Amino acid sequence: MSALSWPGWQDRPNSAVVHLDATAGGRSSLATLAAVADHARLEAEVGVYVAEDRASDVLAGLRTDLAGLLCVADGGVAFVESATAALDVLLGSWRLAGQGRVAVAPSEWGPNLEAFAARGLVPELLAVDGAGRLDLAALEQRFAADPPDLVHLVHVAAHRGLVQPVAEAGELCRRHGVPLWVDAAQAVGHLSSLAGANAVYGTSRKWLCGPRGVGFLGVDEGSWGELSVPRASRRPPSRSPVRALESADAHVAGRVGLTVAVREFLNAGPDRVAARLDLVGELCRELLAGVDGWRFVTAAPAGAITGMVPTNGQDVWSTRARLIADHGIVTSAVLLWRAPGELTQPALRVSPHVDCTSEDIRRLAGALAED
Repeated sequence: MSALSWPGWQDRPNSAVVHLDATAGGRSSLATLAAVADHARLEAEVGVYVAEDRASDVLAGLRTDLAGLLCVADGGVAFVESATAALDVLLGSWRLAGQGRVAVAPSEWGPNLEAFAARGLVPELLAVDGAGRLDLAALEQRFAADPPDLVHLVHVAAHRGLVQPVAEAGELCRRHGVPLWVDAAQAVGHLSSLAGANAVYGTSRKWLCGPRGVGFLGVDEGSWGELSVPRASRRPPSRSPVRALESADAHVAGRVGLTVAVREFLNAGPDRVAARLDLVGELCRELLAGVDGWRFVTAAPAGAITGMVPTNGQDVWSTRARLIADHGIVTSAVLLWRAPGELTQPALRVSPHVDCTSEDIRRLAGALAED
């Protein structure tokens, strides 16, 4: 399998390191890095607010692009610092009852559960099938009998690549009047398309290969009335309440860089990217399946994320460090608190992007075999 080629994709900094960690952070292109640097230089030359004003058309284009990806209106997009910041903003602005109940799948990301608890929300588990995917029939029965105050789904699980049926769940949520929030941190730039939800959020630095320190939040226009925005009285009348959720002191240079990364993704073709990532994931699991001392967390139904757990007592954190130091291979160690509803032992996460080759995965397989 050769590297996928399209304009701009291979125009990245040279590196002797094998990058198999797009789940943590994809590699930005030289054009994206240049856009960040150019705006930072402009801030130093003319002043930060003047530079931001000059970038207004560029940022407006980014809002439009992201609105299309997140399935919301242009006015429904807010820039924040990360996916975690986006969830915090939602929890702080959405009109939710204290001690409300939030329904989640067992694969829910651990930091999200911590954020719910900090806001007084009580997590309740949703029924899933044997692969961990949401049981839609059980969900509809749940709504009819005892609907929760909120459903929160992680579209693509970061520890093993599980893809939840968000579109179908969203239809049930709308039918029963239950708001749906979607953590799309691992879905934007990874899947060919997202499904509509009351709120959806993600980050620049993962599959979009944008700068670190930039996140985004999309809120469906029909849900704007659910937002309690303290600064609403200070926003221009033409701006939506979602725009008032943005932080004023922000990494604008990073947002400018994200405009380039998103354009590269759109120009490459989301369907083509998703298809390639599916192939990369299949290749990864095929070549790693026979490595002694490791097994998959579970079969991933789609995408490029694969979780592996040791069977010979290896320490995952030490393995990750050895892969970097001795072999120049970057992966992630996923500890139990990251997915407490599913993980029973730490996992090594492998998440190559579209430029991965079979040789990259064979190099990893050989290095793991040394454990």
